[in-house]
Amino acid sequence: GFVFFEDFRADYVCVIGSDKIVLKTLLGLSNREVPIISLYGSKSRGFFATAGVDSFPDIVREIVQGNFIVDERIRLCAKVGDIELPSALNELAIFSRESGSLIRYTLYIDNEIVWRDVSDGVIIATPTGSTAYALSAGGPIVKDVDAFVIVSVNSLVPTHKPIVTSSDRVIYVGDLIKNENVIVVDGQIRWTIDSDTITVYRSKYKAKFLKINMENILDLDARLSKRIGFRKPYLSLEGLPPSAKLVYKILEYEGPLNRMELISRSGLPSRTVDYALNLLLRRGVIVRRQVDKDARMSTYSIL
Repeated sequence: GFVFFEDFRADYVCVIGSDKIVLKTLLGLSNREVPIISLYGSKSRGFFATAGVDSFPDIVREIVQGNFIVDERIRLCAKVGDIELPSALNELAIFSRESGSLIRYTLYIDNEIVWRDVSDGVIIATPTGSTAYALSAGGPIVKDVDAFVIVSVNSLVPTHKPIVTSSDRVIYVGDLIKNENVIVVDGQIRWTIDSDTITVYRSKYKAKFLKINMENILDLDARLSKRIGFRKPYLSLEGLPPSAKLVYKILEYEGPLNRMELISRSGLPSRTVDYALNLLLRRGVIVRRQVDKDARMSTYSIL
């Protein structure tokens, strides 16, 4: 299940943990625009983490002294029928409920038809989310622009390339078969689509992150610049198919997962996930660990 924070009041929120915890916190805060600072613990550093937990006393001192600014990030909102889903910081992803099945849909931007598509799914991302699932599915990195990225995942139509459009536009994903597809909000909330159309638009509410001027602390813009500069791990994915890059990104994003969890998170067919895992293992960018001597429960994680 998912928990929304009721009657929650705070000036700032400190999140300790992975990017997944940050996204869950933002969804739990719902429409509260409380500034967040993310710290990493003993595990690897996430994209949103500004420093390690050992820096917490210094960070508190800087906050008390007012030595910070607030970095605002746009979010996405989706309406399924009459129901408005929680705002997403990274992306909204639409996949079939049945693993391995394709979806058929028509994409509109401001009521203008863009394409009719058959694919594994479609991802609509913010600039922040352009470095997450959308990037692994072949989308561009968007920086310093209020825009949305639309990526068809493994489309059967070769000309359906990623689209960048203004965040002032309204996006419609129509002609869906009711109750056969799901929409996933930031990888955390899955909602069965009981309508033939989804409406996507910029949320009224932004995500806010604290930017603190301290040595050895990188804000989101600095980490994005490093990512645009192509970190060494990403170079090692060069030449791999989009499905393998997507699986790698999911592992980077959510931490260790088993095969069934990867199939569920990615929306890809089981054979495609198996093929992607084999490619990544051969490249030496992920590792497989067996749990309780049961090969079926092996988990995969990035190196």
